[in-house]
Amino acid sequence: MNLKNRRHKVEEHSKLISQMIEKSEGANIDFKAMAEMLNESDSKKKKTTKMAVLKHLEYGALSSLVGLFVLLYGVFATVNQAVIIGGLLLTIGIAFLVMFFVSKNYLKKEIEKEEKALAEKE
Repeated sequence: MNLKNRRHKVEEHSKLISQMIEKSEGANIDFKAMAEMLNESDSKKKKTTKMAVLKHLEYGALSSLVGLFVLLYGVFATVNQAVIIGGLLLTIGIAFLVMFFVSKNYLKKEIEKEEKALAEKE
C-alpha cells in the first residue's frame, strides 16, 4: 500500500513539473516556486490531530456496536464463543471511546492551533 501511494505521489509530482516546464517555454524556471508547489500538494494530504482523534471515535463506536450485537446474539442464542468475542469487542470499543474523550480534552489547544493555521492558509 505504501509503495502504491509513493508511486502515485511521484507521478503527481512529475505531472506538476512537466506542466511548469511547458508553461515556461524555455524561460528561466523558478525552482523555488516549484518546490513550494510540490510541498503544498503534499501538506494538503497530511492528517490533522483532530482527524486522528476523530478516528478513535469512529473505531470506538463501530467496535462497540458490533460487540454489543455479537454479545446479544451470544446471550440469546446461548453461544459461548459469541459472548466472549462480543465482550472483547465491546471492551475494545469502550477503550477507544475513552481514548477519544481523553484525547479531545488533552489535545484541545493543539487542535485549535491547527485549525487557526489552516484558516490562515485559506
